[in-house]
Amino acid sequence: MKLKSGALQFTVFIGVLIALLLSGMILYAYTFIYMKEQSKGAIENIQLSDTGIAYLLQQENISSDTLTVDFEEKENQMLQTHLSLWGIFEKAHSKTIFRKKIFIKTALIGSLIDAEESPTLFLQETQNPLSVVGNTAIRGNVYLPSQGVKTGYINGNSYYGSQPIYGIQKKSTPVLPNLKKSVLEMISFYLKEYKILNQEEYIPLGNHQKIVVSFKLRTKGSYSKNPILLENQEITGNIIIKSDTLIRVKKTALLKDLILIAPIIEIEDGTTGNFQAIASKKITVGKGCQLDYPSALVLYQDNKNNPYIQSNKPFDNQIFIDAGTTLKGSVCYFQTKEPTDFQTQIVLETDARIKGQVYCMGNFELRGTVSGTVATRQFIANQSGSIFVNHIYNGVIENENIPTIYGGIVMDATPKTVLKWLY
Repeated sequence: MKLKSGALQFTVFIGVLIALLLSGMILYAYTFIYMKEQSKGAIENIQLSDTGIAYLLQQENISSDTLTVDFEEKENQMLQTHLSLWGIFEKAHSKTIFRKKIFIKTALIGSLIDAEESPTLFLQETQNPLSVVGNTAIRGNVYLPSQGVKTGYINGNSYYGSQPIYGIQKKSTPVLPNLKKSVLEMISFYLKEYKILNQEEYIPLGNHQKIVVSFKLRTKGSYSKNPILLENQEITGNIIIKSDTLIRVKKTALLKDLILIAPIIEIEDGTTGNFQAIASKKITVGKGCQLDYPSALVLYQDNKNNPYIQSNKPFDNQIFIDAGTTLKGSVCYFQTKEPTDFQTQIVLETDARIKGQVYCMGNFELRGTVSGTVATRQFIANQSGSIFVNHIYNGVIENENIPTIYGGIVMDATPKTVLKWLY
């Protein structure tokens, strides 16, 4: 009897062991399949987010709503996109969802510029020829007024190059290449109407040495009616800082990817970082600054109703970039008035360099180097108390020391490219 009982217990034990082994194998197989499916879903999420960014690169209109993109989706999978403006560029947001897995990819995008094919220079048709003087050099495809280009003479200096233009010449038009209308509207909104809507979006600047806001979150910012001084701080990300009077950036401040808005913006000698500065009166950049791609200096003047107002104050109504500074990105002057004057709106000093894009609805005084592309209404050279219209004196515009493909301000009906992946 004891033997039979022991045999029965052994049989039960073996049965339980086999059941446990089978259960373990089934659980392992299920877990393996589940993890494989989750891993595959995560990879598909990442690939699908790239599809979302590609979709936004083709999208023409800005939308205040998040859109669900139609595609051959699998069960429990969704793609949502959102395109908004971030200064003079666009911000693309792509969100993919698979079951409980969420993947978000954000990018800063702008118009695609091909260094070899795009115009190195577009000089608006004003019935005045371009005159090159001194050690001026222009290389690449150029669009000039119908009078073309000639050599000039300033302060006893003639033109020292072997030919006026090193590249192909074409005829320009009476208007500059069209900007996307929404960009100008957004710049005007920033300067005239932008405010922080609620307390949750406000950041007190004085109490923090380091501030970081992800572009996957809502935009945050700081606003003051009084001047704002930025020093001894690191401020990064999805942030807008606005003053109704003045923003002064000291070289001890490290700013990355944010937007500054004020009537006057002053950037101290030796400042480094990358950001967009949007002003309505003036922007001054000191000596030896390094502003990385994709930085932007934007001066917008709504002067249609006061087209003849001028100022004798230094640097008023202009963007001034001092010697030894390098800016990688875009420098833009926008205005609403039509009459032409002889005031200078953008000044690039000797030994200063812009690697990217200049777009000027006024007069550009070029003493330094632009590696990239220039579109301007006129050039101005101020020498010995005289003003020389459509003259470039010792300035350089070239398309060689720049990436073959890069991006700039959003233009109308122009292909777009990713300027920078955000975080």
